[in-house]
Amino acid sequence: MNKRLLLSLLLLATLGATAQNLNAYSDILHYFRIFDDGKMVEAEYLPVTQAQVGGNSVAYIDNSNNFKIYYDGETHIEADNKPDKFYETDNLVAYDFNKRLTVFERGQTTLLCYQRGIYSVGDSVVAFFDTIAYSLKIYKDQEIKEIEPLYGKGQPQKLKAGDNIVSYVGYNGYFKVYYRGRLYELETYAPTQFKAGCNTVAYIDKMTQNFKIFYKGNLMVLESFPPTSFKVGDDLVAYVDNTGNFKVYYMGELSTVSTYEPQYYDVEDHVVVFGDDMNFNAYYDGKMTKLESYKPDSYQLDYNSIAYKDRFNKLRFFSEGNYQDVTNAIINSYKLTRNVLMYSTDVDEFHFFCNGKNY
Repeated sequence: MNKRLLLSLLLLATLGATAQNLNAYSDILHYFRIFDDGKMVEAEYLPVTQAQVGGNSVAYIDNSNNFKIYYDGETHIEADNKPDKFYETDNLVAYDFNKRLTVFERGQTTLLCYQRGIYSVGDSVVAFFDTIAYSLKIYKDQEIKEIEPLYGKGQPQKLKAGDNIVSYVGYNGYFKVYYRGRLYELETYAPTQFKAGCNTVAYIDKMTQNFKIFYKGNLMVLESFPPTSFKVGDDLVAYVDNTGNFKVYYMGELSTVSTYEPQYYDVEDHVVVFGDDMNFNAYYDGKMTKLESYKPDSYQLDYNSIAYKDRFNKLRFFSEGNYQDVTNAIINSYKLTRNVLMYSTDVDEFHFFCNGKNY
């Protein structure tokens, strides 16, 4: 691997079932290279202008303004001009050309609509309002289905797609969830707040102030009072209740993780970090692990992993519930992208760490 790199590391979304270990960067000669599960691919010999890395693909704008997607070892030219916006997720790439919405998934390109209204992109779904058909629709598994016909009515006021679920406030203020082919009407009014993840929607009921969760088709009240804050991940909701307890609802079970309010907490996909100046803790797979007796100067989390520098400037990696040794070298910078960790040991030398190996 060419180790003299000029870092241009890209933000990742969560891994899906078809995800691979991907990353992308520009080397010192400005060649655009893709790290693909241990091998290096020279994708472009001229600088790219924009790029995003997903779970199984890399989408980017090349030097000639072509929109390209690298998938399964091949580069697909999607368009000869730059889209207005594009989104990389675990399983798909969604992009928008002047309100013409398109999806690339598993090597196949699908036009969703010629004229879109409000829309939202999740890891495995795209929810959108088709302004020509006047219908709220969903794309999933390379198919387009209608969520709700809205001819003569109006598009949703708010729309949020989770990994595999869609939640929205309708034109009439009704709060609804679309999950696994079924539309659920949860409330006849909009919630105060709502957030979506994988299989999960959490919200504060505007009328009762109850904190509720919709999980895998079931609606339940978690708290009678609104939480101080809450965050949603994959099959989990982390929150601070009205008395300061820190709780996690995970895979159908509610646990009080701490009886005091943490100074900080973050949720990303399957993992939670929380603590204070004297504690740095992880919550993963239903278990709490104390990582350090201090708060690191910096940390990053994604999918199943947490990366951080310890007091001696050494890089530590907690992945899938276990510590993994990365390097004994003093590092300058690092970036965690899903379960792939990139780090530098001097001014322009960079390495990748994934699956327990250094590259």
